[in-house]
Amino acid sequence: MTSADFVAVNFRLWRQQRRTRFNHWLLGLALLLLAVSVAVDVVQNGRITNQGTLAMLAVGLLYGLLRMVLVRYQLRRGFAKNPANQQPIDFAFDTDRLRGSSSAGTFAVRWNQLQRAIRVGDDWLLLYPNDAACYYLDLRRLQAPATPAELLALLREQQVPVVEL
Repeated sequence: MTSADFVAVNFRLWRQQRRTRFNHWLLGLALLLLAVSVAVDVVQNGRITNQGTLAMLAVGLLYGLLRMVLVRYQLRRGFAKNPANQQPIDFAFDTDRLRGSSSAGTFAVRWNQLQRAIRVGDDWLLLYPNDAACYYLDLRRLQAPATPAELLALLREQQVPVVEL
C-alpha cells in the first residue's frame, strides 16, 4: 500500500464517520449564518459595519480548509511512522480463513474472527479482526481465479458484516 492509497482510504473513512459529518454540517450552518449576517449588514448599511462578524466568517472558512489539510498530514505522518503499513502483504483466502504473508512473517485469520469488513471504493477492502487494527486488501491485486465478487460473497456467506463506502 502506498502512502497516497493509505491517505485516500483513511480520509474517506474519516469523512464518512457520523461525528465528522455532524461537525461539517454544524460548521457549514455557522458559516451560512455568519454570511447571512454580513449580507444583511451590507444591505442595511451599504457597507460592513461589524468587522468582527467578517473576521469570524474568515476564521471559520480557514478552519474548515485547514482541518482537512491537517487530517491528511496526520494520516501521511502515521503511515510513515508505521513500518508495518509499508510492507507488502500477499493475501490468500479459502472457505476457512484468510492468510497473509510478508517479509515480517505469516498469519492466518478464521473468517469468524473478523468483526466486520469495509469496502472503500472499488479497490480496497478493509478487514477488521478487532476495532484497533485492520488488514488492507487491495482488490486489484487478487490472484486469479479469485475475484472481488467471490471474496465478498464468501464474507457474506461467513456472516461477516460488509459495509460499502
